[in-house]
Amino acid sequence: MSRYPLPLVGVSSCVHKSDTPKPFHAVDDKYLRAVSLSVEAMPLVIPALGELLDISGLVSRLDGIMLTGSASNVFPERYNKTPTKDAEPYDLQRDETTLLLIQEALRQEVPLLAICRGFQELNVALGGSLHPQINKIEGRMDHSSPNTNEMEVDYGPSHNITIQDGCLLRTILKAGEAQVNSLHYQAIDQLGDGLVIDAQAADGTVEAISLPHQKSFVLGVQWHPEYKSLENTVSTKIFKAFGDAVRDHSAQRP
Repeated sequence: MSRYPLPLVGVSSCVHKSDTPKPFHAVDDKYLRAVSLSVEAMPLVIPALGELLDISGLVSRLDGIMLTGSASNVFPERYNKTPTKDAEPYDLQRDETTLLLIQEALRQEVPLLAICRGFQELNVALGGSLHPQINKIEGRMDHSSPNTNEMEVDYGPSHNITIQDGCLLRTILKAGEAQVNSLHYQAIDQLGDGLVIDAQAADGTVEAISLPHQKSFVLGVQWHPEYKSLENTVSTKIFKAFGDAVRDHSAQRP
């Protein structure tokens, strides 16, 4: 039985630099609400302090980890590419934190749900690489946000994805396709070790990945299921599957 009233899910944060010499660590409200309402767990914001954190000790106390989206991108040197303007902005402290979190979550078999930037971090942590600007590749569509500052528009349905037979996402959704939102301009280039493609957009862009050889739950999605997670059927099913895995992990605690 868990030592907490509810299972505890760690949620990655970003470092924001304001106009003052006081940077702060933050995460969007919608991620925390999705954990509270759709996973039915207690969200814990993980500061982006990198090696200042006892990552192993932290992960040992968690029943799940959710990696969030962000306006920043993984620093290209993390996947052996030269930094360019196309790949900015960066958050080096977040990179240092989340890449360690992923490795430790896999080692300790803690359930992991990776969203947008988190999806890209999962790929990089396992040796994969990223495209800095997917819309600059011939034949690819523009996957970026409309940037209207209206949530209903920016997080509204954007395009369909095709889901592979026999994969984790197919098991969760019980469907061969789904409609998702799209708010990213980076995308997977080379797939990380052991990862498989669960879903793709019509232009070939990878939209979901999983890690079949891993005993614990591992799913990465390029879109944002956390927005209105109780109202969107695809989102509801994803968070239920993650929540079930989180509760199973919690129940196994001594």
